[in-house]
Amino acid sequence: MKKQIGFTLAEVLITLGIIGVVAAITIPGLMTRINHIKLHSQFKEGYSVLAQMVKTYNGDDERTDTVATQEFYKSFMKYFTGLTDCGNAGTVAPDTKYCIVRNSNISGGFNRDSSYTNYARNADSIDTVPLDDGQFYLQKSNFLIMFDLSHNPRLVSIDINGKGNKPNAWGHDLFTFQLKDSAKEGGYELVPMGAADSPYPSATYCSLNSNNKRNGIGCAYKALQDENYFKNLP
Repeated sequence: MKKQIGFTLAEVLITLGIIGVVAAITIPGLMTRINHIKLHSQFKEGYSVLAQMVKTYNGDDERTDTVATQEFYKSFMKYFTGLTDCGNAGTVAPDTKYCIVRNSNISGGFNRDSSYTNYARNADSIDTVPLDDGQFYLQKSNFLIMFDLSHNPRLVSIDINGKGNKPNAWGHDLFTFQLKDSAKEGGYELVPMGAADSPYPSATYCSLNSNNKRNGIGCAYKALQDENYFKNLP
């Protein structure tokens, strides 16, 4: 009789158990790395879209400068197709799936959106004041672009994968830039928030140790300067 060679049931189960343990350890880390690589790519694309938007605005001989009004954001809308005009955040329905809202029905909820958190991911919402003076959503790219007139220079922010996609955190997939007056450009210069002369320096507003609802607003500069920025997201 020929001797049959094979694995016992116990050996098979032990092997499968080892494979399961290794997978449980490695797959979450691998998925996190993949997500960070994706965010990095989306950030570069989003920054490019904003830079091109500002460049087109600066070179537009027929541009209308409505900077003193709540219609300022519409000066940039005409450079895009396939968009949803979200309007001012005060008029956005609380349950909208596309746009930043001003009141998300939480304690002290005015000027808050609980769909988002801060950079350290330790806040129950973000402060939407720097985001709520007009916004529009680009369906094809999932970019949500938001403007603010209460600061000088004015601000423009972008959610690089849309409100419907996580992580919905300032400094992770939500980034803010300044629109500085530029005599050289004849319009504006796009400056990442968090630079040395920024009203929101990255040391304070891109911090692992702050639960401030605007923590993360100063991360754009670091995201542009540090190639490992997205690998090290909290």
